[in-house]
Order: sequence, then C-alpha cells, then structure tokens
Amino acid sequence: MARMSGNMNRRQFLATSGIALAGLGLSACGGSSTSGNSSSDSGSSSDKKRIVYVINGTLGDKSFFDSGHEGMEKIADQYGDQYETDTREMGYDTSVWESTALDIASEGWDIMIMGTFDMVEYADEIATQYPDTKIWFFDESWDFNTYPHDNIYGMLFAQNQGSYLVGMAAAYATKTKKVAFMGGMQNKVLQDFFVGYKQGVAAVDPSVEVVDDWTQSFSDSTIGHDHARALYQQGYDIVFSCCSSCGLGAFDAAVEMGDGYYVIGVDGNQGEYWASQGDTAKAAHTLTSMQKNVNNTFLDAAGEELKGTLPYGTVVTYGLDKGGVSYSVTDTTKEVLTEEQLAAIDQAQQDIIDGKIQVDTTF
Repeated sequence: MARMSGNMNRRQFLATSGIALAGLGLSACGGSSTSGNSSSDSGSSSDKKRIVYVINGTLGDKSFFDSGHEGMEKIADQYGDQYETDTREMGYDTSVWESTALDIASEGWDIMIMGTFDMVEYADEIATQYPDTKIWFFDESWDFNTYPHDNIYGMLFAQNQGSYLVGMAAAYATKTKKVAFMGGMQNKVLQDFFVGYKQGVAAVDPSVEVVDDWTQSFSDSTIGHDHARALYQQGYDIVFSCCSSCGLGAFDAAVEMGDGYYVIGVDGNQGEYWASQGDTAKAAHTLTSMQKNVNNTFLDAAGEELKGTLPYGTVVTYGLDKGGVSYSVTDTTKEVLTEEQLAAIDQAQQDIIDGKIQVDTTF
C-alpha cells in the first residue's frame, strides 16, 4: 500500500533524524568543521575516499541542511571503512562563500557535496580548477549545456510531488478555506514547492484560496514568525513553511495563535522532531511535513560511487518513486485528518508514482 511505503520512508528518516537532530547546534562560523572524520577507525585513511559536505549556511534548521548532515553520518556508519567524511558550515555571509568553498576544495577532497541555486557558479569554478575532484550537486538542476563538466553529478528532488500531497492535507484540514505558502526567496526550486502545493489543494477543493508569501530570508526565525503570524491573522489557518531556519518562527506563531492554526513542515519530519524534544505544543501545531530526504540520496550516491555506477554528467531526479520525497503522518496528522482523507492522499501518492496524476512543475 502507498501509506506503508510512505511510512517506511518516514521511519527510515526518523531512525537517524528524530534524536540525532537534537544534538545539532547552530553554528555561524564560516567554514567550520562539524563532523570531523566521522568514518570508522578500520582501514587507513589513504585507502578511503575523502568526501566533504559544504553547507552554504549552518546546521540547526531541523530540516534541509540537517538532513544532509544525517546523510553524511549514514555514510560514515555504513561505509566507514571506505569513506572519510566531514561537514563544513560556511555560515550565511555570502561574501565569504566563494573563497571558503575554494579553500575547502584546495584540501584535496575526492568528493565535494554542495548545492542550492546560490552555489552554481562556485561549483563550476571548483569543477574547472580541480577536475579530479568529483562534485555531487543537489537541489538545483545542473545545466550541463552551460556548465559542461564530467566530474559533476546532479541530484534534483521532485518537491512538487510531495508538496501536492501536503496540499491535499491542507485542503482537508482548513476551516477558513484559506491556506498559505511561505517561501524564502523566489527561485525555481521554491516555486516548484508552491505549484505542487497549489495543485494539491485544488484537487481536493478548488474553492480554497491559496496565497504565496516570501520572507526574503532563510536564516532569521523572527522574520518567519512575523510573516506567519500576519498570515494567520489574515485568516490563513495553515502555513506551508519553506524557508529553512527562518521558517522555524512559524511554529512559534502557530502556538501563539492557538487551536486550529497549523504549520506544514518541510524537508525533515518536523512534527516528530518537536515531539522528540518534548515540545508537545509545536508538535500539536504541525499538521504534516513535506520531507525532502536529502540524507537517503547522499547515502544512495555513496553506494553507487563505490560500485562505479554513479552517472556523472547527468541529473537524476529523486521523487516519490525513489523515496526522495515523502509526506509524514504523525499523531497530529491522524487527529486532524480522517482515515478516508489519509487514504485519499495515499491513493494520490500511488497515482503520481504510476503516472496517473501529472504534477505541475517549474522544471
């Protein structure tokens, strides 16, 4: 059944994320090392592939970047005798990203993992200067016509598909018939979230109003709080928050507003995260989450790399069929939505996988 598949992805994600996220601090130091050599002690380091995850931001977002770090931990756990791993945080000062990324590249890593639309030109520069370094570039469709590199592997997510499912959940749950999408900045990836969300809402009830709001921030949770609270006060009782650490403020706003106001989380299973931290209030205001399982895609790529089958020079999209995206079902989800509504979402998930439902996309 579709639900079983979705829940298996969720449990697999939670096995490393639910409690592991609790230990992730928020560091703002550019180029700071988080995990160090997290691979096992067996085997000499000279025999291992050296792989580094470069974050254009910091850990602590409880979603996107943290999920990638969990992927690095999974690689260390499963392939510790074959990989030496590290995670580097560059912070949010964009003026240091280029120099910091190039400094990291100069250390002679076999593989660098980096991503998002902000890092395309820097990845191109590294791929040119260090042709023996392989780059796994994620969360932005790499244009091989513009940047023709055979040492780059592109990883894209079908966030529109998962967003369709949480859009259905929003349409079922809203009492005001007004729901919102809160994004960080307008780019193709975040617009892809929005178009899928809007289509999912309309599939359930085309009379529900859907508005998009843009915070112009991925890091300031106060801005996220203020935007979300303003949306709630305008009658939008559900906010799909897609702006990394900035979006954490939306959960505070929902709690302040009281019963009937919900956040849809993003990238990680944020409802389960709040529950694992004992924050029952925020957990109770998290309707569901659109999970972008960055952790699992990193692990999959690491396995394919060892087999020599990772298709460099191409972009692979991880959708519902590959477990790259999913939606979470928590206690709150089951309290708010009926079994029939959850079954309808599950059926839509399977129909998307089978090609019976074509979800709009910006790609």
